[in-house]
Amino acid sequence: MGNRSREEIIAEILTTLLEPQIKTMIMYKSKLSYSQLKFYHRLLLEKGLIREDTGKWVITEKGISYLKAYDVIHQLLNGQLAETRIS
Repeated sequence: MGNRSREEIIAEILTTLLEPQIKTMIMYKSKLSYSQLKFYHRLLLEKGLIREDTGKWVITEKGISYLKAYDVIHQLLNGQLAETRIS
């Protein structure tokens, strides 16, 4: 695996959050260090892509929209017609 773009990391985090998660699981599933997790937590909260609920991170409607758009762009750039993460 090469270096991931910021957009790819955000998409991985949001995919993980299709079910609410605690930060330890997000770090594990998204392969992030704690400092990276703190950076993306602040960014995603500021942009309204996630919210916190009883200690868990939850994807917002705006986050779901981002994920759908990311999947379409990824498919176009890679010439794939793969199934998207979100219906």
